[in-house]
Amino acid sequence: MSMLHEPAVIARTPLRGGRKVLSSTAPVDPQKSAVARNQFVAMALTMTWQLAIVVLVPIIAGVELGKKAGHESAGTLIGLAVAVLGSIVVMWRTLQTANGLPVPKLTDAQRRAVRKQYEREDEDD
Repeated sequence: MSMLHEPAVIARTPLRGGRKVLSSTAPVDPQKSAVARNQFVAMALTMTWQLAIVVLVPIIAGVELGKKAGHESAGTLIGLAVAVLGSIVVMWRTLQTANGLPVPKLTDAQRRAVRKQYEREDEDD
């Protein structure tokens, strides 16, 4: 880690620290906001149907196989274990996709506004 760079500036969320950040200190481009919201909704819907399939199919298959084998509870438990593993895989893949999305960069003016906001909050504490 190099000491030549300034520390990372993290923009505060509206409710962080119990205070609201004024919209004038961190302007948001409505078009970028809409694109990010659409990407979030698309990823959430994709994960929803994937989780439904990954959970329902193994559990139903496990119950049916358990009935045929005469061990309903064992089949159900195996189906449940497969469903849990499948859910973990779906969530991991979704997080990997989300982490690959571009992060919007702050302009110099926005960075200065965030720093000023931090300084004001530090003085208030």
